[in-house]
Amino acid sequence: RRRDAVCARARRLADGHDALEITEMIAQANTVLTRRLLALGTACLGPPPCSYAWLVLGSQGRGEQVLSSDQDHAIAYQNPGPADEAAVRAYFGELAELVVTGLERAGLPRCSGGYMATNWCRPLAEFRVLFHGWVEEPEPQALLQAEVFLDVQACHGDLRVDALTRLLLTGGGRASFRVQMARAAVAFRPPLNVLGRLHPTGSDLDLKRGGTAAIVLLARLHALAAGSSAHSTVDRLAAGEGTLSSPDAADLTDAYRFLTGLRLTHQVSQALAGWPLDNLIRPDRLTSTERKQLRIALHVVRDVQEVTARRFATQTVN
Repeated sequence: RRRDAVCARARRLADGHDALEITEMIAQANTVLTRRLLALGTACLGPPPCSYAWLVLGSQGRGEQVLSSDQDHAIAYQNPGPADEAAVRAYFGELAELVVTGLERAGLPRCSGGYMATNWCRPLAEFRVLFHGWVEEPEPQALLQAEVFLDVQACHGDLRVDALTRLLLTGGGRASFRVQMARAAVAFRPPLNVLGRLHPTGSDLDLKRGGTAAIVLLARLHALAAGSSAHSTVDRLAAGEGTLSSPDAADLTDAYRFLTGLRLTHQVSQALAGWPLDNLIRPDRLTSTERKQLRIALHVVRDVQEVTARRFATQTVN
């Protein structure tokens, strides 16, 4: 089934479909699968002991998954009384393990950083304290590690988690929070040399680390600074006016679409050949047109990073 799905996506790419439409379809399919596994889990374990929400994070929260995307999720549940806490925690721990195992068997690898409900399963009040800490005292390393949570969305369950989004929007209005996010956004430098030519590490160029990751971070920063709760990268770029110019937003959108298309094409080829999936391409194997577009896309990322660094005075952060 997974091979058939890969072939279907390959045909869509060949037919000229928008790469971002395909990443949204992949995320939607994984969300449907997650909800089905949660239904099977509750059928096995019995009804949940309290209200909860299964939270999708990272690329799934943004609705932008590629074939190599791993699992990023968490569980928030209603604050239990002291007498019920152990039983509630045990129930959701079992549910999380069932879903994580099911997703892994379906081809979604476990998150190497541990951002999964098996590790991140706690009362909503604890998540609110965590988010509040990022906003009020955004330590650079902690915020970098927690970037995956800044794309949080409820995928399933009846517990309302709007308070988490409101906390993030509050952070967008705080200078210290914005500066730390800006510093993270300019840390992923495109692989270009001082002459502006492609300069990959060895023979491989990492399309995620050197391209799409920076755009995701820039879009998140500028959208929050503008007070927007948009989740997808394209919507965030469109919402970022005020700290991001319209031409820069349009150029970043084009760059993101192109780089994502390269990632998908590369990963489809790997999947069809039965190879492990990654984000590493060989620029010398691209056509001359593709190399030119790649260079232009990375220049856009670098230029907007430099504007962002000046706009948010990232050099003032130790």
